[in-house]
Amino acid sequence: MSSGNEFSVYGRMTALPGRRDELVAVLLDGFRVSGETGGLLDYSINTAFDDPDTVWLTQLWTDKEAHDATTRSEAVAVVTRRVGPLLAGKPEGSYGHAVHVGSRTTDS
Repeated sequence: MSSGNEFSVYGRMTALPGRRDELVAVLLDGFRVSGETGGLLDYSINTAFDDPDTVWLTQLWTDKEAHDATTRSEAVAVVTRRVGPLLAGKPEGSYGHAVHVGSRTTDS
């Protein structure tokens, strides 16, 4: 299912106390805008059971160039400016290449 050339982004953000849901909403806005520019294949936003302020992100892009072009767009910059005031500290993250991408479906 994967060509092995996809570009991956992994990140962790810590929201100010009590602002996690607001941060998640802003991130969803950002992913909606990113999806409109092309190149974003998949993303997930995850919250931790044991840390009510932590948000984990995973993104899968067609390639690094698509990611870079999207993150430089004005539409994404507008959303990005809304993230900073919700954070308790600097976001952490890393980049890589997807080795395998798959999905599992179940029959009802």
